[in-house]
Amino acid sequence: MGRTLFARRHLCAAVGLGLMSPLCLFAQTQNDTSQVAASASADASTRHATAARATQLGTIIVTANKRSERLQDVPMAVSVLDNARLERQNAVSFTDYATQVPGLNLISSGEGWTQLVLRGVTSGSRQPNATVGTYIDDTPYGSNTIYAAGSMLTPDIDPSDLQRIEVLRGPQGTLYGSNTLGGLVKFVTTPPDTTQASARIGFNTSSIEGGGSGYGAHATVNLPLVTNKLGLRVSVYDRDDPGYIRNITTGQAEIDKAKVSGARAQLLWTPNENVSVRFSALAQNLNSDGLANQGIEVDPATLRPIYGWREQARAAGTGLFKIKYRLYDLSVNADFGWAKLISTTSFSTLGFKENTDITSLYGPVLNPLFGLTNGGYSELQPIALNKITQELRLQSPADQTWEWRAGVFFTHEHSSDKQDILSFDASTGAPIALPPLGSVVLGPALFREWAGYGDLTWHATSKLSILVGARYSNDNTSYTQTTQGLLTGATDFTTRGHDHPITYLFNPSYKFSDDVMAYVRVASGFRPGGPNVGVPPGLGAPLTFGPDKLVNYELGLKSLLLDKGMSIEADVFYINWSKVQLTTTAAGFSFLGNGGRATSKGAEISWRYTPLNGLTVWANSTYTHARLAADTPTGSIYGLKGDRLPYVPMWSANLGADYNFPLGGSDWSGFVGGNFSYVGARESDFNPVPAPRSHLPGYNNLDLHVGVNYANWTVEVYAKNLANRRGISSMWPETIDPVASPFQASYQTPRTIGMSASVDF
Repeated sequence: MGRTLFARRHLCAAVGLGLMSPLCLFAQTQNDTSQVAASASADASTRHATAARATQLGTIIVTANKRSERLQDVPMAVSVLDNARLERQNAVSFTDYATQVPGLNLISSGEGWTQLVLRGVTSGSRQPNATVGTYIDDTPYGSNTIYAAGSMLTPDIDPSDLQRIEVLRGPQGTLYGSNTLGGLVKFVTTPPDTTQASARIGFNTSSIEGGGSGYGAHATVNLPLVTNKLGLRVSVYDRDDPGYIRNITTGQAEIDKAKVSGARAQLLWTPNENVSVRFSALAQNLNSDGLANQGIEVDPATLRPIYGWREQARAAGTGLFKIKYRLYDLSVNADFGWAKLISTTSFSTLGFKENTDITSLYGPVLNPLFGLTNGGYSELQPIALNKITQELRLQSPADQTWEWRAGVFFTHEHSSDKQDILSFDASTGAPIALPPLGSVVLGPALFREWAGYGDLTWHATSKLSILVGARYSNDNTSYTQTTQGLLTGATDFTTRGHDHPITYLFNPSYKFSDDVMAYVRVASGFRPGGPNVGVPPGLGAPLTFGPDKLVNYELGLKSLLLDKGMSIEADVFYINWSKVQLTTTAAGFSFLGNGGRATSKGAEISWRYTPLNGLTVWANSTYTHARLAADTPTGSIYGLKGDRLPYVPMWSANLGADYNFPLGGSDWSGFVGGNFSYVGARESDFNPVPAPRSHLPGYNNLDLHVGVNYANWTVEVYAKNLANRRGISSMWPETIDPVASPFQASYQTPRTIGMSASVDF
């Protein structure tokens, strides 16, 4: 095992060094152009032969900087997954494509319950607030606070009919605001086309090794209601995602299967060439009878399953898991010539409900107390979030010496989180009449933020640009808590908090040519503070906690080589994370406190190449050294200086290829491709008591696909996790003793074989 791990680490290093090798040619290419020109005529025949089979990479346009510009011209680390790549790989969620983005990894407890981590910025699966922001077009989505499970209820939007997914690595606190310490994931939807009508219908079916079968269907229609003026685009989808875990208590199979359905509608009005108005509505539902009990029981010391690789033991009547996303937004763009005005208004809701088995937690204590032999206990938790945002931005044209931008932003969140402890017969699910055990109402929690931001770019020469920016935020939070019951006692109080964090950006860049750029980026980010959950006034425990802050220092290089047939992006970074929000215990209460400090340093490199017509290959490699920079404060989770941050692999890598080829006849063509990824070994969560953490081995994943195109039809066969690996994505304790067996562990989905077909009109 040690030799295998050694080999995999060196494989990642080899990938990184291999990707770097073309950069070694860059200086010679730039400084010896005359020699290249002289040799070009001598090698004309060879060059023409190569040109006949080589091709250029397509130009990628992104809005990462809230402007439409070439990816090559953006002076920061941005990764893009376009719709063609997502569709070819039959990607339906983060787990299908996260490893293809350098520096991005997941802490997932199952479908719908996933924390995004960029550049190692996480305190573990229990952190209550997100460190990676999520946007849909220009609209922030999800909670900014700790009161609505903001870190784990990450919108995992079905990618069907998306134009692309942009991943911005490194803090985005100046332009995008709070909760972007590690970076940002931006879903960019496909806008309506006002020039021509089109439609697309597709379906797929899949089967999990040793599990069940599922299906999916999606349809999109685009209608130009008024040519060149008004367009409508509507897409709908419905999926049954199969499962593979069996509950041995009830005999229920596929407890982890889920139904996902949704729709997206957009109306685009362009009254003239200088004004556009777009209204969009998005809805997505996820329903499951067992996902709240995702995972299987394992021994934390050996990581061996207690009941079996595909089996768990959970009380009857538990496992309900439902999520509803709704988003309505209106975007207005007006070009005055001397500047552009952009207004984005949104209203979003998030509804969540789960019923989680906690019998292993409370059964050993409560059953003897009440004289029960088979008492079961669960936590019923509904969460509701309503959010309003408004952003106004005025920005100058990009083709002037002094380029400027100024904006204001407002958001208002209203959330509630209720937690009730239920009692019942663990075998049948029938209710048991016991005294009220516990009812906690967290909310209403009200969060309001006003922010103003601006940046200025000086294009000193045609090659040198210097960007500086800043953002001031004014945050106000009000939080009410009511509790009653045997386990919680009676409380009723309201606490308020106020913060005014400032973030900044310094971002010079230098273009050696139109296709080669180097940049420096110093950027900061923050997460809001606020009132503490569960801390009544008068007990001496702090009633509020403050924002945590992060500064990222980065040096990067972007290059297009071989007549735009190859791209290489590389960066190194150092992150200083201070006042980390950590769970702390005092006077018998658990709450959030500040005082932790951590660092993350590393390197990321990605490569893409089209060596011949129809063939594209890509790879990336990431090294991340994320550790505590000081012992955690007394009373908080137990960690010592130098300990690795949870679930952050030191090495990760990805290698993929896609090849399109003719099959004879103008209507026929074929394609084949695959993707191999490796996620290195990680450490589990910090323990609340001094004790060793679980060491999670690294794992890999191999996906393959092959298909044919005929006229407007596409048919494809695919395999995910072809080698049927069993990588652990998260784990946590089930008992009162935080280090005792059993732990619940979630794994990557076993081998899945599927087929898809689509037709365009």
